[in-house]
Amino acid sequence: MTQKVEFVGTVQFWPNGARGNPVALYMEKLENGECRISARLPEWRHVMGVGATVNKAAGNYELNLKAAEPADGAYEGPYWNSGIKAEKPAPPKPAAATPQAGGGPLPVASDGATGTRAPAAPTGTPSVPPQGGAPAPS
Repeated sequence: MTQKVEFVGTVQFWPNGARGNPVALYMEKLENGECRISARLPEWRHVMGVGATVNKAAGNYELNLKAAEPADGAYEGPYWNSGIKAEKPAPPKPAAATPQAGGGPLPVASDGATGTRAPAAPTGTPSVPPQGGAPAPS
């Protein structure tokens, strides 16, 4: 089976501060469904974007291009054909805080006191207020 190669955009490099010609970017779709974006020029073929879709491959290409050419003004672009929107991978989620065994704070009662306390009355039976008259005048 032949692999499909499709033009998807351009990037323009500025070697030695001089404007260079635009470099064409091509997407190659593999048999397993993976998309790869890269230039066909030998000196830029090492920068490649890989993803499950063309948009994810475009986002991966942009990240790899920034890593390969970190200097400001080293390149311009990439410019993608219409319909391609580079999807950058989501930033990693922060790790959830794990409670420490035995070293955590003491439980706090509803009145704000800490430490060990007798268990509260069962919740199934309502507490009966004390019987009596009005409070004594002072």
